[in-house]
Amino acid sequence: MAEEKQGVALGMREIHPSPAQLAVDALKEQGVEIAFGVHGGHFWPLLDLMSVAGIRMVTVHHEQSGVYAAEGYSRVTGKVGVAFATTGPGTANAVSAIQQAYFNRSPLVILLSGHETFHDYAAPLQECYAEDLLRGITKWTRRLRSFREYKRYITRAFKDAQSWPKGPVALEFSVEHFFDSVFPRPQSLAGESPLYVEGWRGDETPEPLTVGGDPRLIERAVKLISEAKSPVIMAADGVHWSKGGAELVEFAELAQVPVSGRRISRGSIPEIHPLHISSRIASKLLPESDLVIALGMKVGYFDGYGAAWQKCIQVNESPDHIWPYLKNTEVAIVGTPAVVLRQMVDYVKEKGLKPPADRADWTGRIREAQKRSDEELKAKAEKYKDHKPIHYGYLARLVWDACEDLYGGMNRVVMDGYTISSFAPPFIKCRYSGQYIDCGEQAGVGHGIGMAIGAAFADPEARNRPIVVFMGDAGMGLAGYDVETAARFKLPIVYVVTNNNGWLTGMKYLNYGETWGALGPQDQPLGLEFMPDIRYDKISEWLGCHGEFVTEPAQIRPALERAFRAAEGGKPAVVNVIVDPSITHQGGYRFSYTILWGHIPWDKLPKRGKALRRNFMFTLPWDEAGVPPMPMPDPWEPVSEEELLP
Repeated sequence: MAEEKQGVALGMREIHPSPAQLAVDALKEQGVEIAFGVHGGHFWPLLDLMSVAGIRMVTVHHEQSGVYAAEGYSRVTGKVGVAFATTGPGTANAVSAIQQAYFNRSPLVILLSGHETFHDYAAPLQECYAEDLLRGITKWTRRLRSFREYKRYITRAFKDAQSWPKGPVALEFSVEHFFDSVFPRPQSLAGESPLYVEGWRGDETPEPLTVGGDPRLIERAVKLISEAKSPVIMAADGVHWSKGGAELVEFAELAQVPVSGRRISRGSIPEIHPLHISSRIASKLLPESDLVIALGMKVGYFDGYGAAWQKCIQVNESPDHIWPYLKNTEVAIVGTPAVVLRQMVDYVKEKGLKPPADRADWTGRIREAQKRSDEELKAKAEKYKDHKPIHYGYLARLVWDACEDLYGGMNRVVMDGYTISSFAPPFIKCRYSGQYIDCGEQAGVGHGIGMAIGAAFADPEARNRPIVVFMGDAGMGLAGYDVETAARFKLPIVYVVTNNNGWLTGMKYLNYGETWGALGPQDQPLGLEFMPDIRYDKISEWLGCHGEFVTEPAQIRPALERAFRAAEGGKPAVVNVIVDPSITHQGGYRFSYTILWGHIPWDKLPKRGKALRRNFMFTLPWDEAGVPPMPMPDPWEPVSEEELLP
């Protein structure tokens, strides 16, 4: 047998150069350092070469966790997050997370593999048409039909993902083009990648484009603000993505205007700053404000569509987010929030403008209202310090107290759990933009596992201040196996699971009754409940994490301290807390929720549900039905056994 030759040139025994290398080169040009997802056979030519090129490949257990991780990474770094999934089931599994990024306006590039184009509609393996599937939840999706398109569309994808409104862009690579021959070079004046220019913006190529406001409108806006008696700035996502925190603080201090940070922009003005106003207080005082300045804000359902605002100034990076339904819009400025804020600061300084003398009355009132609210909130939580099962509000307070005591309140927080999301946010005092991460209008569950993974990779300081994730047990059921990914990479994360034994189990106590009697007999007595007290801590220990099981209020702080120490040492922790299932999201105590259960017969409703219906569904003929007025229940107060009965 002849000996195998040594030193044989690449390309004689393997596909080299691979067309996939063109895509890898373009990704490197955009500064990609890490990607999250699940491999598949259709995608190995590209993914393997990404790894060889130095791009870190983080393999997760489920594609949605990969996209969530990419979004978490993007929110922390401000860069485009990159996720990958194979064709067919891989692409389909990523849909929920892609939709969340779309609603959150998070810049992602999703790399997808695709079946052979010449087998379209002929029952190929893992058939999928990403352009059709993702049309409504991406800025755009493109099926690449030639390796000559790779560099062009990757360059465009990164530019468009970062252009406001930011959002995900998906690229589908049909598998057969990974095997097309690159050489000899195609006969084209543009070379192997038509319509592509390397480094088209030089060192700025990976950075987002920005735009300044019309100077005439800047002048009008600043004058309106300086003349207002009770202005409020709503600093939203655009401030965070444009890295405008420093400009925001400087302008707020110059103009003496209170600021409420929203979602990812919480902390853009530190929430210990005297001009900070929490969303809890802002929602009460906005009707009294004579001018609302909406900075980079997607004004929607959670803002009541601005119906309570007397008049406003809108600043947004795209005309798409200048909202025509906001009544009394005095000025609308299209511009990057950080750039517009700098223009406003410069104008104030140039003209020597000062806030009116009575502005101090408004800011003083805000400070007093904020101080009073914080004190009332802590006292309310303290009321339930001995309550068992553990109260959500008391747990929320103790988690944030631990963050303050141990880390100076610098921990990033990912909010996932349904009920805890209405108790924990007011306790958190963000110090920097991007500290608070949630799911936005998607209002999903299970995202926290992956988003924390991406955030941990993005933030080197997390080793010194572990990331805290508020989870529900339903979210753990959806995505919990990816705590193994956190353990595999030794990420500093503490997952706090609020375990109430099921999906929306608090609604049992408001609407369905002790044995879920408002449902059909085939669904009683389990209803929406899981098996009680599932040991997510033990499952997580088997997956390489530190586990804690908490059933008593006195156990909370010691368990948290052990969990934080483990996370600092590179062992993520899962703190499984058994909470009172009779307490539910405070949104359940509003008209919008009450009417959703308006079909349940009155005689089957528990007493607390009856009180809610009597208070909110005022169009029903209560007097004729002989139902007298009832006191409005307190959503913080646990439901008694007597209240659980019809």
